[in-house]
Amino acid sequence: MNAWWLRDRMAIVIILNGTTSAGKTSLAHALQDVTSQPFLHVRMDDFLTMQPRRLDNHPEGFVFERVEGAGPPEVSIKTGLYGAKLMSGMRQAVAAMADSDLNMIVDDVWLREGAEQADYIRLLSKHQVFFVGVNAPLAILEQRELARGDRDIGQARWQYGRVHVGATYDLKIDTGEMTPQQAALKIQEAFSL
Repeated sequence: MNAWWLRDRMAIVIILNGTTSAGKTSLAHALQDVTSQPFLHVRMDDFLTMQPRRLDNHPEGFVFERVEGAGPPEVSIKTGLYGAKLMSGMRQAVAAMADSDLNMIVDDVWLREGAEQADYIRLLSKHQVFFVGVNAPLAILEQRELARGDRDIGQARWQYGRVHVGATYDLKIDTGEMTPQQAALKIQEAFSL
């Protein structure tokens, strides 16, 4: 029997980093459809919804604040101690699943000037990891954010100049120029998936 899931090998982890509404989730779903092996989709948003509701917009979790005098709406995000533990736990959970030989597409938003990437590099050193920067023009991000209806308007604008600071990528994707399916095929080809 030569089934891929029985081989002793490294997991493949594709980490998508980008602002809210950049299209990471749509891209991850499209990528799951075109890869030759199965990939789990791990979303930062799913980890955020695991915390008790009483920590929503609480200094210990994550605080979303409108930036005054910013012109167009901007909403900043401040991470408290519990929120930082939660995000660290997410990265450790990704590593544990990779150690169980599960391939993953991780949908994340980095706001700590590359510290998250350094964490992933340390935790996933035994595995094959690809970092993909996902972006779109700000006007498109803001249109998507508004259309979603589930975000504080202004998060995309605030994250836009921050999310890629200090990060290095194996590939960059502009979801304003291609469909999720086209972007997935570009990733599949670039990393021979």
